[in-house]
Amino acid sequence: MRKLLLTSMVVLMLIVLAMPAFSAGQTDKAAGPVTIRYANFSAGEHNAETLRKMVDLFMAKNPDVKVELESMGYGDNYWTSLITRIAGGDAPDAFELNMEQFLAFTLRGATSPLDDLFKSSGISKSTYGEGLLDAVSFNGKIMAIPQSFSTVVLIYNKALFDKAGISYPNANWTWDDALVAAQKITALGPDIYGAFNPIQFWEFYKVSQQNGGGLMTPDGKAFTINSPQNIATLQYMLDRMWKYNVMPNREQQANRPEGDMFVDGKLGMWLNGVWAFTDLKNRVKFPWGIEVEPGMSSKATHFFGNVAAVSRTTKYPEQTFRFINFMASDPDVVQLRLDAQWELPTVSDPTVMERYLADTPPDNKIAVLNSLQFAVKPPALLQFSELTDIVNTKIEQARDGVLTAKQALDQAQAEATARIKL
Repeated sequence: MRKLLLTSMVVLMLIVLAMPAFSAGQTDKAAGPVTIRYANFSAGEHNAETLRKMVDLFMAKNPDVKVELESMGYGDNYWTSLITRIAGGDAPDAFELNMEQFLAFTLRGATSPLDDLFKSSGISKSTYGEGLLDAVSFNGKIMAIPQSFSTVVLIYNKALFDKAGISYPNANWTWDDALVAAQKITALGPDIYGAFNPIQFWEFYKVSQQNGGGLMTPDGKAFTINSPQNIATLQYMLDRMWKYNVMPNREQQANRPEGDMFVDGKLGMWLNGVWAFTDLKNRVKFPWGIEVEPGMSSKATHFFGNVAAVSRTTKYPEQTFRFINFMASDPDVVQLRLDAQWELPTVSDPTVMERYLADTPPDNKIAVLNSLQFAVKPPALLQFSELTDIVNTKIEQARDGVLTAKQALDQAQAEATARIKL
């Protein structure tokens, strides 16, 4: 009996010694905040301090969560590092993606669907523009939270419109309306052109969707590069240069950047991103405005943005989801982004963007937000960059008169089908 009691006392002492010691004022870590890791690239050196302030705001308002930043520059092998970490079972809880990489990581199964987290958290999907959530959805499920964005809009020279005696663009304009206006502006004199948007892959990809086209079937099982809608789209783009000459060809442009041509009063309409506003505001001496880009059977505009995804392997999905929503929509965070001019926030409430909208020119800045409902995204394809090279090469040959629109897209269709496995 005495031996049994002694043995029990030894076992008890070993258990006590194995337990962590707590000093006065120390708390049990299990009851403290959870730690989540956030891999990101877009802040860079320029906005690193702004990012740190955003994260500090989150932790101050959410004391149950600690955030560790894992920041890399865009060119510092961020994507390779992220792929390696995910494959090795060391994925961060949340990670930032651009739109080009978003679908690739989703196809790899690295991102977690967020619809159930929207329901359980009580966060409303209406916080974000409908077009933005469509852009970060795959197979009917929301797979990321849009963090920041920029769009492409129609930038126009009011002085040239006034001189030509035509009304300014409006949200209902079609290609036909834009062509008529471009012809009248071009007629004002030599070296004045009604419109400019480049003939290259990204522009073709977007404009084709305005005409009911696209590069792949909805199920992603076949390419549709040479569809009738796409051929008509490319022909329209070429005709503006060669048939109507409302857009300068390469010889007429003479290596002048299109931005300089617009500033010099040589372009009536210019399709470009909102990132051009700051430069134009400083240089343009005439009144100018913007409008949602004209469409045909429908509207479509480029959405360039960065998104945050929740890892499929995170142990803290609710806290991570709460964090990436905060970083996109908290009013104080939104203000920090606006102050830093670090792209644009993705919230749908125009009142939150009051400062941005009131900072004119351009006139009609609300068109930036209106364009979000027409945002399009690249096809879900792991070899998307290879597809881009194939199609862009053929489109440029058509631009230079080497191939017809049909020849260019027929060849692109054949090459993509042969080289890329779906």
